Amino acid sequence: MKQLFLRSCLFICIAYTLSIVLSWGYTALFSRYKQDLSKKNWTLIRKGDTLDYAAIGSSRVFHMVDVPLLNTLTGKKGMNIGTSGSSYADNYALLIKYLERNTFNTLLLNIDEICFHSSTGYTYPFKDYEYMPYFFEDSMNAVYKDNVPPWKYYLWTGIPLSRYIEFNEHYELGSLLWLQAKMPLCKFDTTAGTELLYNMKYKQFQPKDTLPVFRDTLHIEPLDEIYFHKIVALCKNKGIKLVLITTPLYCKGIYAPSNRLKFQSYIQQLALRHKLPYINFYEVQGLQKLYYFRDMTHTNIEGTRLYTRYLAEQLKCKVYAEEK
Repeated sequence: MKQLFLRSCLFICIAYTLSIVLSWGYTALFSRYKQDLSKKNWTLIRKGDTLDYAAIGSSRVFHMVDVPLLNTLTGKKGMNIGTSGSSYADNYALLIKYLERNTFNTLLLNIDEICFHSSTGYTYPFKDYEYMPYFFEDSMNAVYKDNVPPWKYYLWTGIPLSRYIEFNEHYELGSLLWLQAKMPLCKFDTTAGTELLYNMKYKQFQPKDTLPVFRDTLHIEPLDEIYFHKIVALCKNKGIKLVLITTPLYCKGIYAPSNRLKFQSYIQQLALRHKLPYINFYEVQGLQKLYYFRDMTHTNIEGTRLYTRYLAEQLKCKVYAEEK
């Protein structure tokens, strides 16, 4: 019995040691190479970008800030690092990694109702599986601790290989052997990071399909507010000028006017508190037309270009005028 116990202990020790070694190998490999060129992975492996500005947020930045057009209109060089369905915690994690190998002077950060109730606004607000190679880095580890269940955080800490096992479809060793052969073409503009929505037909949503509407209360999720302030602090520490923007919403189809006004007041108070420029889509004349929208929260290509022209004008007035 004693011998069996000792052998079992030895087997467990060998297996655990082997899992640690494999985890190190996965981390070393996948921190430099990615299995696919999703927008997040494309952003994570970029290096050497020296930019005037970057734009970050969810799909409401990824699809709705036309960076090539914005570059032309402002005479600046920028990059769209927005990614679909991403909360402020996800934005913060991506910013940390992007700033390690790239620089920019100004950050355009989207701010709206959805940003502050991400658990219902997004399907997967913090995409933990995309940052696994950086799990043990101090700044990233703190984000994980805030955004994943405690049992999962401690499991991944105690048995590091478990995080790669859980998300093995994103970390297939075999796929790297023929990576270039199977790599799909990117749908987005790989020079500036924007993906425009060419579907001009507005999707008629049923009430059950709409995002939650908080008609009579100002609903702010604490974690979203915390990570908004973390982004503000990160920009301040890095000497980056932060500009808040609200990209277009088709308000008639999604939010009660009273709720929109409450959020608008909240956003303006945040901007004043931190002394940040704020550019709101609500002031764009004629934008609240169905033919400018793909759905209630995304403009199609025509709406995006109309909004981007307005954004360029406001940036030249509120941000870049100071440089002259």
